[in-house]
Order: sequence, then structure tokens, then C-alpha cells
Amino acid sequence: MNPLAKSPISDFFLAYEEAIQTDSNADLGTYYHQSFLFGGPHGAQPVKLEDFIRIVPKMSADARSKGLTSTRLKSLETIPLDGKYTIARVVWDITVEPLGAPVRHLDTSATYTLMATEAGHRIISQIDHQDLSGMI
Repeated sequence: MNPLAKSPISDFFLAYEEAIQTDSNADLGTYYHQSFLFGGPHGAQPVKLEDFIRIVPKMSADARSKGLTSTRLKSLETIPLDGKYTIARVVWDITVEPLGAPVRHLDTSATYTLMATEAGHRIISQIDHQDLSGMI
């Protein structure tokens, strides 16, 4: 049973979680705006959706090679800004099973800005609060 309260935003992130698990670039791209801001511990940069979709397979393969086996939505806090924009603070539970090492569960957090569109919500900014590649 999922502890998240049912809402359009929780539905969005649960569907996003499934897209992450399947490594489908086309599916994952449907959750982002045509351009968005990506930030992390080392700075921020604008990203074009087509560039993001091209880099996702390499990022996924790198994470899998380090033992990342799953990413699951653990918690979600939303802050509506107005009728169109919402801030979502998300904690992800990632499972890492490196070859020859014990299984680890790590919490990672990110803050997203979502924009409501006719096609549904889209991520217009994503701030990862830790360097995932350094954690796994």
C-alpha cells in the first residue's frame, strides 16, 4: 500500500517512477517541458528536452553498472504556487546492489517545479540535493 495521498501530483510522480524503472527515453521525456532547468550540488544549467533524451541511456547504463536496481517514490510534499505551478519536494528510495557488496537503500531528495499544461504536468525545473553518482 502506498503511503502517499492520492492527488494529480502524486499520480504524476508514480507514473514518472514507472518511466524511470523502464528506461524508456520517450516515456521519460513526456514528463519534462521542452526546456527545463536542472540543478545539483555543482550548479545549474538549462537543458533542452532532446538533449536530455539523448543522454538518459548513458546515465541509466552508468547507474546500473554501479549497482542501481530501483528507484521508488518514498515521500512527496507539494506547495501550490498558483493554479498553474506547483513545487514538489520528493524523497526517492534507491536500491543499490553492487556486485560482491551488500544491498543498500539510500534516500535521495529533489525539488521539482511542475507546470500544468493541457497535456498534463511537466517538469520545468529539477534540483537534485545530492550528487547521485557520488552516492552509489
